[in-house]
Amino acid sequence: MFLILMLLGSLMTPQWSVAPYTDHVSVQSSNTAIAAKGISVPHEGSYRTKESRITIKLNDSVSINAIVREPIGASGKRPACLFLHGAGTGDSSEVYGDVASAMSSAGIVTLVPDKRLDNYSMLHRDYPQMAKDYGTSFDVLKQWPSVDAGKVGLYAESEGTWISSLITAERKDVAYSILTSAPVVSGRQQMSMAASAYFADSGAPESLIRDVPKLTSMDFSAIGLDYANFDSTPYLRKLTQPVLVNYGVEDLSMPIEQGTQTILKQASSAGNDNVTVRYYQANHQMRTGSHLSEPGLPLDTSYTRNLEDWINSVTSGATADSWTTPQIAGARPSQRYAAPLTTPPGLVASLGVLIALMVSALGFCLLSGILALGIGVGSAARSAANRQRSLGGFGRGIKAPLTVTVLLASLSLTAALLYVGNTAIKALSLQRDASLFLHGWIMLRIAAIALVLVFGWLCSGIWSALRRHDDERVPSATERHQTIRVLHGAGHIGVMLCGILGSLLVMVSLAFWGLYTF
Repeated sequence: MFLILMLLGSLMTPQWSVAPYTDHVSVQSSNTAIAAKGISVPHEGSYRTKESRITIKLNDSVSINAIVREPIGASGKRPACLFLHGAGTGDSSEVYGDVASAMSSAGIVTLVPDKRLDNYSMLHRDYPQMAKDYGTSFDVLKQWPSVDAGKVGLYAESEGTWISSLITAERKDVAYSILTSAPVVSGRQQMSMAASAYFADSGAPESLIRDVPKLTSMDFSAIGLDYANFDSTPYLRKLTQPVLVNYGVEDLSMPIEQGTQTILKQASSAGNDNVTVRYYQANHQMRTGSHLSEPGLPLDTSYTRNLEDWINSVTSGATADSWTTPQIAGARPSQRYAAPLTTPPGLVASLGVLIALMVSALGFCLLSGILALGIGVGSAARSAANRQRSLGGFGRGIKAPLTVTVLLASLSLTAALLYVGNTAIKALSLQRDASLFLHGWIMLRIAAIALVLVFGWLCSGIWSALRRHDDERVPSATERHQTIRVLHGAGHIGVMLCGILGSLLVMVSLAFWGLYTF
């Protein structure tokens, strides 16, 4: 049984893993400043700013709110920037306020629109449609009275960079593109890398880290998660405008070096060498004070100034040869894991199958217990009524191991699910508790091994009962009941079948989580 479960665990493990990242980026300077020769630009704080709240009509039935921020007293038509939301934000009044205001004080008109949320959810995201909606906002910004229509670009963070890549691939009127915390690869590939990094950083055992590919490679159609395979890489091959890439070196969720290498390669294939890269001692949102994206954290002190200097320079004509500052600069990045480029699943290829497996396992165990309870209640009722005792029952050596097996199976799988869920929560919130994780995993392994042993005890009892011979003379009903080989009665048959099936499914579930893999 142990060999079979170990083999199942191996077959359920995909034939790929999240490997360490080795193609590290060479940072040419720790100074993140950006400047171009022969170009003088207005810096942050050069102008007072004003805000205008507007409404943008996306179609006949959907309109969104937006905030335009622009410099007061700036001469001539100004460069402009449209902001694209990342995941988790939607209200224009709650995001990008500090970045957009800083840009405006350097002479750049900014537009932060609401994210359209009527077709956006945890399970459904239509990136081409989102690109179309942001394109409408882009056209509004181009037509703003103080804006130079030929100098309008995009600022996108995280998930928003997938959308901006669609826009820049389809439109030739985007003057520049800023990609901050860009996943670059598909959501499935990025999450494989991120989850492995989070689990490793939190001190989770290596066996549990190896479970990550099992989950991230699955078909998520059972829950309607239909955007996990969206890959922006092909669109980056059309990235022909000047590009600024920003990453925080404390961001465990993004491929901070692999992303840079990919963007540089794809842009170069399009004949675009005007790509500037900056690394900051910051988190996913370029903020300092915590690895997590918590509200109220300050931006890196040089971040907005660098953004403004770069935008004002490229909209003034800076080319790849114009920069007096290094192409790649800032804090030294250290990406722990590489985002895998392919993610074929193992034996359990669907999240729906995995959920059905574990629900069925617990369901059969629970049903076995309910049937046993019903039999006990019925037996007590008959005894109270002084009625004849039922001939149903279990043979000698069956009841005890069956009871222990079903109870241990139920508790083992429940404990495993609670452990995995609790570990995931702690890992994603960067709470390190290596000792608790390790001891919990050891206890789960002990329980999983014990379950195989008690199931073997049950099988041994059944085998022994089958080999026993009944006496030839059995004169009374009581003696007939005592000479049951294995079991008798529909209720008892149901208890045993449900108990055995549930326990087997529990062991298969535990094999999936790697508890029999060493």
